[in-house]
Amino acid sequence: MTTETLKVARIYKDLDLNFTANPVSGDVAKKLDVNAVKQSILILLSTNFYERPFAPDKGANLRGFLFEQMSSTLASLLQNAVKNVITSYEPRARIDSIVVTPDYDGNQYDITIRYTVVGIDKPQTLTTSLKRLR
Repeated sequence: MTTETLKVARIYKDLDLNFTANPVSGDVAKKLDVNAVKQSILILLSTNFYERPFAPDKGANLRGFLFEQMSSTLASLLQNAVKNVITSYEPRARIDSIVVTPDYDGNQYDITIRYTVVGIDKPQTLTTSLKRLR
């Protein structure tokens, strides 16, 4: 009788930007597969233009929208900006839908992104909020 072991192949690996230590090796922990892509999308959404010295156009520049009057028109502009930054700079994700909803009472925009990671068939959902801090 032969014993077969299945080896799980990790498709995507990134550093965990919380810089938590791996309990076994003591090195910086890694984000794997779906979590790596999710972290990358969140970083792209929070990056403004000209924040990266050698890639000044890389980012969504969403904070600039937050100082405008809240409206459904601005929500559709936010939706287009989110779609453009993900399709341009995150080739590991395929967007299924993006919904941007203005929350007038909370003075914020709620963003829900449904996407599929290339090589992983399970659909993913990322929900975040954009709110002015000042």
